[in-house]
Amino acid sequence: MDKSKKKRPGLFAVLLFLLFFSPGLPVSAADPLDEIQRETIWIDVQEDGSLDMTYEIDWKVLDSTSDGPLTWVKIGIPNDYVEDPKALSGSIDEINYYESDGDYVRLNLDREYEAGETVNMKFSIHQHRMYEERSDGYKYEFTPGWFDEIAVRELKIFWKYDRDTKSTMTFDNGTECYLGEYHDLAPGERVSVGVLYPAGAYSFCDDYEESAKDSVMRTILIILAAGLGSVGFIIYTVILFEKGKRKGIKESYEKNRGLGSVYTGAGRSGRRASRGAHGGGCACACACACACAGGGRAGCSRKDFFQKKISNI
Repeated sequence: MDKSKKKRPGLFAVLLFLLFFSPGLPVSAADPLDEIQRETIWIDVQEDGSLDMTYEIDWKVLDSTSDGPLTWVKIGIPNDYVEDPKALSGSIDEINYYESDGDYVRLNLDREYEAGETVNMKFSIHQHRMYEERSDGYKYEFTPGWFDEIAVRELKIFWKYDRDTKSTMTFDNGTECYLGEYHDLAPGERVSVGVLYPAGAYSFCDDYEESAKDSVMRTILIILAAGLGSVGFIIYTVILFEKGKRKGIKESYEKNRGLGSVYTGAGRSGRRASRGAHGGGCACACACACACAGGGRAGCSRKDFFQKKISNI
């Protein structure tokens, strides 16, 4: 028997392995389904240190055949201490907080968008727990949500200027804002901006405790309790009692973890008049530097820095 014939199947298997698994060989990527043509984020710091944030995104559909037309997207937000999500464009039929291995707002669109169409989406949120209290002041670090499978052609971040503050962004005279401007971000590429509010001029106390996750869970529990009658009511009461025991727990800050701290604030001074003194200690915001984002067809994993959640149920 010709021994060379026996070796051929093994040689063929080796060649296949080298062809498909060799790290030096290029692997063709699938064509993108969407493209972010423009994303603009406006940020205005409030008296307590929370943020009013407005997003506007021009989202172009490149392929509506592979995964169907675009009907909803999810946009990453820094954490689940968020309130008042509002749709500001007619293209958004519904907006809600959305948890999916990270914190998002989910935008259900007004119709199906096909390849070649661009949908303009504009919405706002009131975001809490966003700064870190340090010896030299209050430090904000913000990384807008990135898109693992979608390129962003233009990203602009406008941060409303306040006196005596410093930023990694440049000052834009036309808008009286700090401005971070970026172009042609590859899928998954991230950028970060920072602003420092000096302790001598500002005193923040963002003591907001209503987690959006808790609000969603409370709604689910009420539905369960109603459906299960007396048994459901007992279960609901027990869960409320356990949550109530944890109410008031304050996260401690560890520099290497980016959590919150406990401090005493006396309101904000600066660009606008203070709303008055705030007595006692309050849980400082998370020094959250990242928000994870993706569309209805893209995603990534990003969790809030907080390991414990405060509930006021």
